[in-house]
Amino acid sequence: MVSHFPSPTVSSPFFISIRNKHSSRQIKRLFKNNPARRRIQIKNSRNNNNNNQEIDYDLNRNNIPKPQFAPILDPPPPSLPNGWNPPPSDDIQLPEYPFRVSRTKNKPNDAVGFLPVYSEFRKDGARTTTRIKKVSGDQDIFMNELRAALQIPIPNNPKEDTVRIRTGGTIEVKGNRVQEVKQWLAGLGF
Repeated sequence: MVSHFPSPTVSSPFFISIRNKHSSRQIKRLFKNNPARRRIQIKNSRNNNNNNQEIDYDLNRNNIPKPQFAPILDPPPPSLPNGWNPPPSDDIQLPEYPFRVSRTKNKPNDAVGFLPVYSEFRKDGARTTTRIKKVSGDQDIFMNELRAALQIPIPNNPKEDTVRIRTGGTIEVKGNRVQEVKQWLAGLGF
Protein backbone atom coordinates (compact mmCIF):
# COMPACT_ATOMS: atom_id res chain seq x y z
CA MET A 1 0.00 0.00 0.00
CA VAL A 2 1.43 3.31 -1.08
CA SER A 3 0.56 6.33 1.01
CA HIS A 4 0.52 9.76 -0.53
CA PHE A 5 0.73 11.44 2.86
CA PRO A 6 3.57 10.78 5.24
CA SER A 7 2.65 9.19 8.49
CA PRO A 8 2.34 11.47 11.53
CA THR A 9 4.92 9.40 13.35
CA VAL A 10 7.73 10.88 11.29
CA SER A 11 9.84 13.06 13.53
CA SER A 12 10.47 15.74 10.93
CA PRO A 13 8.16 18.78 11.32
CA PHE A 14 7.95 19.22 7.56
CA PHE A 15 5.95 16.06 6.97
CA ILE A 16 3.29 16.38 9.65
CA SER A 17 -0.02 17.66 8.34
CA ILE A 18 -2.83 18.46 10.73
CA ARG A 19 -6.38 18.70 9.52
CA ASN A 20 -8.39 21.53 11.07
CA LYS A 21 -12.00 21.13 12.08
CA HIS A 22 -13.01 24.30 10.21
CA SER A 23 -11.93 25.71 6.89
CA SER A 24 -10.11 29.03 6.77
CA ARG A 25 -13.30 30.72 5.53
CA GLN A 26 -15.27 29.33 8.48
CA ILE A 27 -12.60 30.46 10.92
CA LYS A 28 -12.72 34.01 9.52
CA ARG A 29 -16.52 34.04 9.75
CA LEU A 30 -16.58 32.68 13.30
CA PHE A 31 -13.93 34.95 14.76
CA LYS A 32 -14.45 38.15 12.76
CA ASN A 33 -16.90 39.64 15.27
CA ASN A 34 -15.69 37.71 18.28
CA PRO A 35 -15.43 39.81 21.47
CA ALA A 36 -12.10 38.17 22.31
CA ARG A 37 -10.64 39.43 19.04
CA ARG A 38 -11.87 42.94 19.84
CA ARG A 39 -10.29 42.81 23.30
CA ILE A 40 -6.98 41.76 21.79
CA GLN A 41 -7.14 44.64 19.30
CA ILE A 42 -7.83 47.12 22.11
CA LYS A 43 -4.94 45.73 24.14
CA ASN A 44 -2.59 45.98 21.17
CA SER A 45 -3.67 49.54 20.41
CA ARG A 46 -3.06 50.50 24.05
CA ASN A 47 0.45 49.08 23.88
CA ASN A 48 1.20 50.81 20.57
CA ASN A 49 -0.07 54.22 21.66
CA ASN A 50 1.45 54.07 25.16
CA ASN A 51 -1.73 55.67 26.55
CA ASN A 52 -0.73 59.07 25.16
CA GLN A 53 -3.89 59.47 23.11
CA GLU A 54 -7.55 59.06 23.92
CA ILE A 55 -8.89 56.05 22.00
CA ASP A 56 -12.56 55.43 21.24
CA TYR A 57 -12.94 51.80 22.34
CA ASP A 58 -16.68 51.61 21.79
CA LEU A 59 -17.12 51.43 18.04
CA ASN A 60 -20.92 51.80 18.18
CA ARG A 61 -20.94 54.80 20.53
CA ASN A 62 -20.80 57.19 17.58
CA ASN A 63 -23.92 55.62 16.04
CA ILE A 64 -26.16 56.55 18.98
CA PRO A 65 -28.32 59.53 17.97
CA LYS A 66 -28.39 62.66 20.10
CA PRO A 67 -31.72 63.44 21.85
CA GLN A 68 -33.64 66.41 20.47
CA PHE A 69 -36.07 66.74 23.36
CA ALA A 70 -34.97 67.01 26.96
CA PRO A 71 -37.22 65.58 29.68
CA ILE A 72 -39.46 68.23 31.21
CA LEU A 73 -40.00 66.32 34.46
CA ASP A 74 -36.74 65.58 36.22
CA PRO A 75 -36.96 63.18 38.00
CA PRO A 76 -39.96 61.53 36.30
CA PRO A 77 -42.96 60.75 38.51
CA PRO A 78 -42.63 57.46 40.39
CA SER A 79 -44.49 54.38 39.20
CA LEU A 80 -46.85 52.32 41.30
CA PRO A 81 -46.18 48.57 41.66
CA ASN A 82 -48.82 47.84 39.00
CA GLY A 83 -46.94 50.02 36.47
CA TRP A 84 -49.17 53.09 36.53
CA ASN A 85 -47.58 56.50 36.83
CA PRO A 86 -49.44 59.80 37.08
CA PRO A 87 -49.58 62.17 34.13
CA PRO A 88 -48.08 65.66 34.54
CA SER A 89 -50.20 68.22 36.32
CA ASP A 90 -52.16 70.82 34.35
CA ASP A 91 -49.86 73.70 35.36
CA ILE A 92 -46.87 72.19 33.46
CA GLN A 93 -46.60 73.46 29.89
CA LEU A 94 -45.82 70.58 27.53
CA PRO A 95 -43.75 71.33 24.42
CA GLU A 96 -45.03 70.46 20.97
CA TYR A 97 -43.57 67.08 20.05
CA PRO A 98 -43.74 65.77 16.45
CA PHE A 99 -44.99 62.48 17.91
CA ARG A 100 -47.62 61.54 20.47
CA VAL A 101 -48.11 58.55 22.77
CA SER A 102 -51.69 58.19 24.00
CA ARG A 103 -52.52 56.52 27.28
CA THR A 104 -54.98 53.62 27.52
CA LYS A 105 -58.68 54.44 27.92
CA ASN A 106 -61.88 53.05 29.43
CA LYS A 107 -60.71 53.14 33.01
CA PRO A 108 -63.35 53.28 35.74
CA ASN A 109 -64.37 56.66 37.18
CA ASP A 110 -62.66 58.56 34.32
CA ALA A 111 -59.22 57.69 35.67
CA VAL A 112 -56.18 58.35 33.50
CA GLY A 113 -54.87 55.16 31.96
CA PHE A 114 -51.52 53.44 31.70
CA LEU A 115 -48.70 54.16 29.28
CA PRO A 116 -49.05 51.62 26.42
CA VAL A 117 -45.70 49.86 26.96
CA TYR A 118 -45.80 46.08 27.20
CA SER A 119 -43.37 43.18 27.40
CA GLU A 120 -43.85 40.07 25.33
CA PHE A 121 -42.23 36.72 26.07
CA ARG A 122 -41.74 34.17 23.30
CA LYS A 123 -40.07 30.78 23.06
CA ASP A 124 -40.57 29.92 26.74
CA GLY A 125 -39.10 33.21 27.89
CA ALA A 126 -35.92 32.91 25.85
CA ARG A 127 -36.87 35.89 23.65
CA THR A 128 -38.26 39.03 25.26
CA THR A 129 -39.42 42.12 23.43
CA THR A 130 -40.84 45.45 24.52
CA ARG A 131 -43.77 46.84 22.55
CA ILE A 132 -44.85 50.48 22.51
CA LYS A 133 -48.35 51.01 21.16
CA LYS A 134 -50.48 54.08 20.36
CA VAL A 135 -47.60 56.08 18.85
CA SER A 136 -48.86 58.68 16.39
CA GLY A 137 -47.06 61.36 14.42
CA ASP A 138 -43.51 61.11 13.10
CA GLN A 139 -42.35 57.62 14.03
CA ASP A 140 -38.81 58.13 12.71
CA ILE A 141 -38.17 60.97 15.16
CA PHE A 142 -39.77 58.88 17.91
CA MET A 143 -37.45 55.96 17.13
CA ASN A 144 -34.37 58.24 17.15
CA GLU A 145 -35.41 59.67 20.52
CA LEU A 146 -36.03 56.15 21.82
CA ARG A 147 -32.58 55.07 20.64
CA ALA A 148 -31.01 58.06 22.38
CA ALA A 149 -32.90 57.36 25.62
CA LEU A 150 -32.04 53.64 25.66
CA GLN A 151 -28.49 54.10 24.25
CA ILE A 152 -29.19 51.80 21.28
CA PRO A 153 -26.85 52.41 18.31
CA ILE A 154 -28.03 52.58 14.72
CA PRO A 155 -26.71 49.39 13.10
CA ASN A 156 -24.88 49.32 9.79
CA ASN A 157 -26.99 46.37 8.66
CA PRO A 158 -30.78 46.97 8.88
CA LYS A 159 -31.37 43.26 9.53
CA GLU A 160 -29.50 43.56 12.85
CA ASP A 161 -31.66 46.45 14.09
CA THR A 162 -33.05 46.01 17.61
CA VAL A 163 -35.72 48.72 17.19
CA ARG A 164 -38.32 48.33 14.47
CA ILE A 165 -41.84 49.26 13.44
CA ARG A 166 -44.33 46.39 13.42
CA THR A 167 -47.62 46.26 11.62
CA GLY A 168 -50.24 48.57 13.04
CA GLY A 169 -47.68 51.18 14.10
CA THR A 170 -46.33 49.28 17.09
CA ILE A 171 -42.68 49.97 17.93
CA GLU A 172 -40.78 46.89 19.05
CA VAL A 173 -37.47 46.85 20.98
CA LYS A 174 -35.50 43.69 21.69
CA GLY A 175 -35.12 42.92 25.37
CA ASN A 176 -37.19 43.76 28.42
CA ARG A 177 -36.88 47.57 28.54
CA VAL A 178 -40.39 48.34 29.80
CA GLN A 179 -39.41 50.29 32.93
CA GLU A 180 -36.81 52.37 31.07
CA VAL A 181 -39.29 53.28 28.31
CA LYS A 182 -42.02 54.15 30.82
CA GLN A 183 -39.64 56.39 32.79
CA TRP A 184 -38.54 58.11 29.58
CA LEU A 185 -42.12 58.70 28.39
CA ALA A 186 -43.18 59.92 31.83
CA GLY A 187 -40.23 62.32 31.84
CA LEU A 188 -41.35 63.74 28.49
CA GLY A 189 -44.81 64.37 29.94
CA PHE A 190 -46.94 61.67 28.31
